[in-house]
Amino acid sequence: MLIRRLCLILLLLCLPVLALAEIYTPGNGLCDKPDCFWETPMNLRDTEAIWAMLTAPMTVVKGNSRTQAYLLAEPEKGAARVAEVTCSTQGVHVLENLDNGWSRVECYSSSFSGSPVKAWNQLTEGYIQTDKLEVISVKQNFGLVVDKLDQRLYIYESGELVDVLAVSTGFVTKGAPYNETRSGEYILNSRTGTFMSGNMTCDYGIRFNDGDLIHEVPHLLEDNGYKNYWYCERFLGEKASHGCIRVQRLNTAKGINMKWLWDHLRGEMGTRIIIWEDWPGRTIDYPDDSTPVYYNPKGGQNYHSAENCTGVKDEYLPLTAFTYGELDTEPYNKLTACEYCVPPRRFEDILEINLASIDRME
Repeated sequence: MLIRRLCLILLLLCLPVLALAEIYTPGNGLCDKPDCFWETPMNLRDTEAIWAMLTAPMTVVKGNSRTQAYLLAEPEKGAARVAEVTCSTQGVHVLENLDNGWSRVECYSSSFSGSPVKAWNQLTEGYIQTDKLEVISVKQNFGLVVDKLDQRLYIYESGELVDVLAVSTGFVTKGAPYNETRSGEYILNSRTGTFMSGNMTCDYGIRFNDGDLIHEVPHLLEDNGYKNYWYCERFLGEKASHGCIRVQRLNTAKGINMKWLWDHLRGEMGTRIIIWEDWPGRTIDYPDDSTPVYYNPKGGQNYHSAENCTGVKDEYLPLTAFTYGELDTEPYNKLTACEYCVPPRRFEDILEINLASIDRME
């Protein structure tokens, strides 16, 4: 297994892709503002920088949160529309304030189905009148990071990473490019609660971007009252939604899931949620081989991120520790990742995601 892993690493390193060494940021422009989301590298290892960005002020477009404003191709009324921005909740990156009352900004276009501007999640630069912009403060207790490449939600509280949950963001098809979850920075602004999506029920919905919400993974309510999560839950950890962010319902070892978020974010509307774009060529970090993981030696089929995982019967707790670097060796090589505590992906699974990202550069 070690030889196989080394071969895979060499394959990755030999690919002629300089972008692997590039530090990715959410935006293209520079404003040199401290702790700006658009210039903070997509680096989960730097908790201090992530927290500073999550709690920094944010520039939005004035207006009702269920309405859209337009970015224009030129700094003048009547110019072509190049992108849409959700008012009040979506952040924009101010690159330049012009002397004529206009500002040059960038953002990911929040074009939805039926939009007159067919710019689905495109990172776009355009112009908007300066007096339509305002700087707002965000809540300081929590912050959320959604990584579309890894399909994970990272929960921060009081400057620390609290837990990681599996999610599903938008799944794009040729006929539905608008299903892509819009990337960028937003604030949670309203507790919608339970709503229907077709014949599926979505609980604990919190709106952040007009038509987009973060909510529990949908379920089908059967005639006997049973909530059947199987149809959507099996796709957590990969793209599967119509644009919303589906979040796991199973409790982690810390008791955290979408319901926990719903309960703890009560009174916390105005909390920042950022959504990282899965840029072609961007890659996921590999865990350190010494990272502890756990399993049940008495017939357990999963590996876990916590020794007291809620997906394991109490009689088998605490679980037995081994290291991430041993996952490819007996007796751990056939273990599958636990659906409750979201342990690190296997090396080969991360490699597959990274190679697919590199392939999209061509």
